[in-house]
Amino acid sequence: MTRSTSIAAAVVAAAALCACGGQSSRFPSRPEGCDVTVFQSTPTSPTENIGPVGAHCEDTISKDECLRTLKDQVCKLGGDVVWGVPGEPRHEDGQWKFSGRAAHTK
Repeated sequence: MTRSTSIAAAVVAAAALCACGGQSSRFPSRPEGCDVTVFQSTPTSPTENIGPVGAHCEDTISKDECLRTLKDQVCKLGGDVVWGVPGEPRHEDGQWKFSGRAAHTK
């Protein structure tokens, strides 16, 4: 194997490892539609933060459906809590925008 081939193989391997980003190695992914508790402020029970989540949805769907999209992002990361979620999503450029922090109950 030539040096340039070795370097190319290493780059491809590194890209493959990074491609699955967003998946928490600590908590297994949960199915879409899983139960997620939403808090506008910091959770009242002990949690372990996983990371930021966001949902940008066309405003032709309901705010509740967009919130479900946010919750599904939490599910993918293995969380069961999302906090720091505003009571109303931002509305800009024809989209509803929710954001928060995914967490897992301790």
